[in-house]
Amino acid sequence: MNYYFEPQNVNQWNIFKEVKSIGHIEPFLATKEMEIGDIVLLYVGQQNINYKPGVYAIGTIVNEPYILRNIPSDYCNNKLTVDVRIDKINYKEPYINYYQMKKINKQFRRVHKLNLDNSFIKEINKLLLNK
Repeated sequence: MNYYFEPQNVNQWNIFKEVKSIGHIEPFLATKEMEIGDIVLLYVGQQNINYKPGVYAIGTIVNEPYILRNIPSDYCNNKLTVDVRIDKINYKEPYINYYQMKKINKQFRRVHKLNLDNSFIKEINKLLLNK
């Protein structure tokens, strides 16, 4: 299982309004290495002052990467896409704040695989088990 970072701009797609509950499935930009069962950390950036930057949701990839077609209104249209099931979401505070993420992640602008140490992986898995 791999872990991926997925930045979210709530001014373009507001995760807090669109995701009503856990189990919600949403298409997100993908890399070709992504596989079913990989974990995705959904990171809200600093674009909106109403939200502190950080990881507010954790999801699992439920479909292999594919090119999303014929949905021009979707940001992923004609791009490599995966479907992610939201397993955990916090609408008020990030699970992992900006400063914690900055220690493990230097890139905040695009989807990519994270190289995490075992203690960080244990914390993420603990969050998922407590859903």
